Amino acid sequence: MNIAGVVEKIGAKIAKFKAGDAVYAYLPIMRGGGYAEFAIAKEGEMALKPKNIDLEKAAAVPLGATTAWQALIDEAKIDKGQTVLIHGGSGGVGHFAIQIAKARGAKVIATASTANQDALKQLGVDQPIDYTTTKFEDVVKDIDVVLNCVRADTLPASYGVVKKGGMIVSITGDPDPAECEKRAIRCSGVMAHPDANVLDELTKLIEANKVTPIVSQTFPLAVAAKAHQQIETRHTRGKIVLRVADEPRR
Repeated sequence: MNIAGVVEKIGAKIAKFKAGDAVYAYLPIMRGGGYAEFAIAKEGEMALKPKNIDLEKAAAVPLGATTAWQALIDEAKIDKGQTVLIHGGSGGVGHFAIQIAKARGAKVIATASTANQDALKQLGVDQPIDYTTTKFEDVVKDIDVVLNCVRADTLPASYGVVKKGGMIVSITGDPDPAECEKRAIRCSGVMAHPDANVLDELTKLIEANKVTPIVSQTFPLAVAAKAHQQIETRHTRGKIVLRVADEPRR
């Protein structure tokens, strides 16, 4: 669960933060969420909010960007000069993945619907693909890393576009180990976990204007159901944010 806000109170052993700090965090879902005026976060789940974005945009970052980071950096270990294919490039994880990959010096190919082609271009995608008119497997090959951010039914066509020694990482279902072994590629399913160190790295990229969260819509907490209805369309650009309260003046 993504949250952003101002520290109200800290525990006795907390040294990294103080009351009044603007922060953002990724909370494990099993401990409760952010649909509330107050939330409890551990020191290892939270970081200082990037100075150049407001709390609303900060709230869009933690889960999606952490997932992208852990998939591309921690798991796939992408490097400068590699080619990365991102399925679902305009979505909540995908738009962060594009920017993280570009910041690492990778060439980025990404898929999205017709309506989101301009968004891909604005994010710096080197080769945007409209999946409604073009089969990605017809126009790409020798990919170093595929990141699947959409339904797992995209995986079968992905194996053949990865070069030997390359990798498929999926956040929506595990790739087929037998298929990966047959083609001499690595494969992994990733489920993100809270990590303040990752948030600190993301803060650096955001403050350097290398990563910018996209917030497509903001809803008051009282109409959270409308936000979920939009998410269920599976065609949300970037992230949706719930506003619990107005940002405090400083």
